[in-house]
Amino acid sequence: MKIDNKSINVARCVASETISNANSGHTGVALSAATILYSLFKDHYVFSTNDNLFLNRDRFILSAGHASALYYTLENMFGYDITIEDLMDYRKYDSKTPGHPEFGSTPGVEATTGPLGQGIANGVGMAIAETMLAERFNVLDDPIFSNYTYVFAGDGCFMEGVALEAISLAGTLKLNKLIVLYDCNSMTMDGKLGDVNAEDVARKFIAQNWNVIYVKNGNNYKAVTKAIGKAKQSKDKPTIVIFKTILGYGSDYANNPIIHGMALKSDEVTFLRQRLFLEGKAFEIPEDVKKHCIQSKIRNEKIEMDWRKKVNLYSKTNPELYKKLAVFIDSKYYDVEKLVGTKIKDKKISGRNANSIILNLLADKYPNIVGGTADVACSTRAYIGDDDDYSTTNRRGRNIKFGIREHAMAAIANGISLYAGLKVFVSTFLSFSNYMIPAIRLSAMMKQPVLYIFTHDSIMVGEDGPTHQPVEQLAQLRAIPDVNVCRPCDSHELTACYNIALNSTLPTCLVLSRQDLTEQKIEPTKAMKGGYVLEKDSGKPQFVLYATGSEVELAMGVKREFNKLGVKCAVVSFPCIEEFERQTESYKNSTLMKECKYRFAIEASSDNVWYKYVGNDGKVINITKFGKSGKGSDVYKRYGFSVANIKKEIMKTAKINI
Repeated sequence: MKIDNKSINVARCVASETISNANSGHTGVALSAATILYSLFKDHYVFSTNDNLFLNRDRFILSAGHASALYYTLENMFGYDITIEDLMDYRKYDSKTPGHPEFGSTPGVEATTGPLGQGIANGVGMAIAETMLAERFNVLDDPIFSNYTYVFAGDGCFMEGVALEAISLAGTLKLNKLIVLYDCNSMTMDGKLGDVNAEDVARKFIAQNWNVIYVKNGNNYKAVTKAIGKAKQSKDKPTIVIFKTILGYGSDYANNPIIHGMALKSDEVTFLRQRLFLEGKAFEIPEDVKKHCIQSKIRNEKIEMDWRKKVNLYSKTNPELYKKLAVFIDSKYYDVEKLVGTKIKDKKISGRNANSIILNLLADKYPNIVGGTADVACSTRAYIGDDDDYSTTNRRGRNIKFGIREHAMAAIANGISLYAGLKVFVSTFLSFSNYMIPAIRLSAMMKQPVLYIFTHDSIMVGEDGPTHQPVEQLAQLRAIPDVNVCRPCDSHELTACYNIALNSTLPTCLVLSRQDLTEQKIEPTKAMKGGYVLEKDSGKPQFVLYATGSEVELAMGVKREFNKLGVKCAVVSFPCIEEFERQTESYKNSTLMKECKYRFAIEASSDNVWYKYVGNDGKVINITKFGKSGKGSDVYKRYGFSVANIKKEIMKTAKINI
């Protein structure tokens, strides 16, 4: 048996044994896709087994994350720090080999995948990032950035809407160094692909401005590696290589959907070795296979060494560019407060307009900030005004037109962030954050500091009606672990929120108003704690008001009304509850003023997070139903958000008789 075919069969068997040992996993794809991924690792993929500081390494994303056992097996064979013991720990708690690839857990994993389709969008983001950095830093005959992005996908990936969104944008942007490897085994978990999807995938990709290469036998090593090599030659389009394969190849369950999520029994994997003409025990990798595969690692180590020499020379021949590159890669701290200062003079300004000013000040100072919107830049105002749009003819542009593709936009942003060197923001209306939740969730898991700028918050959106009036969105976003959700009441708090966001390792959602808000007298340093006492009367307050965003102005109005009546009270603003919860217990207790019996939370959303703050005697004044179409101020009042109504609710609850 030729060494390449032998190596492929070893990968098949060890991956199947990994799954069998765990009694959990996806054997079908491990057997169908072995030739595809082996060919990639062996002949094309420029990888680094040492660290991620080799910036020009190729990026590989396992969008079909259920192929993880095969992926980990190949990592072992090609020299990554994945041992046989790690394979035997597959799917165990805290192992280096989780059930689906997890960024930060396993060497070589570039993105967390599992939810199908998002990996394709991550790949689009990485391909965009490569073009942006190449345009800025490459000089003639000295490319610092020239890598390919490979995405492995299965039938299920292309049924997800996020994949089609991303594919469409990639074709429009002519991302020629993006290559999708499609394991077309025509099976799903529940049956034949044709039962649920009769489309012509090749024609769909052609229609989206992609190259299509078809390999009728995805088990033919020479044909597979030749096709990938051809894909790398594209000059003006991304490429999909469609490999026709057999689910569960080599097993008794070939072409049977049962093998998709099935673990073979020990006698079945033993028989599989025999059928594939392999000797040895389970998890055994022959010495000739080890020596053969390690050549790819040696090849890539030389490529990496040559690149580092090139960078060293680059630093001497292009010192200014090199210095700028270092800023892109190593930016650790963004001093927002010092930069913004008192630039905003307005007494009243909307959240979106304040954000536009601050974002552009930051973009002028930090050239690695890039981003875009889902076709709503004119509304959200999240646009770098002194820069151009990113396009096929201008890879230097910092404004990305994502089109009306919210889910893909967020997943692409994850890819841009993961690539290195760029600080990325994306923007749309808060009500449309629902489309983006799956990608925001992965941002949080991967600890990627993507900035999500959401405008048009609350029922104050008005005339657009309940479909555009966010009610439950704040609760949804706050429910995701490791996400900062910021709802500033004015430009000063927004400055504080930017300090939190840009200096965090976590994603941040900025929730901003369309309507003008009154500027409060705020020290941003206090607001950076996430919650602080905005105003408090001397002595013990009779009640405390907690509020965020537009409701802070309302709370201040309520306080003034009670002050006229001689009632002492306090207003606490919470621009970021998550940051507030990171503070010391003593600070939180002093800010919350729990010694006060009557504490009230005011927020135009359905979020119930406030109940832990107001206590048994307090009250949460929020929204428990969808909005109505009408003038924003009228809807706001009809739903109880007026000084008079809140004053009435407080007097009733606190039993204040005046």
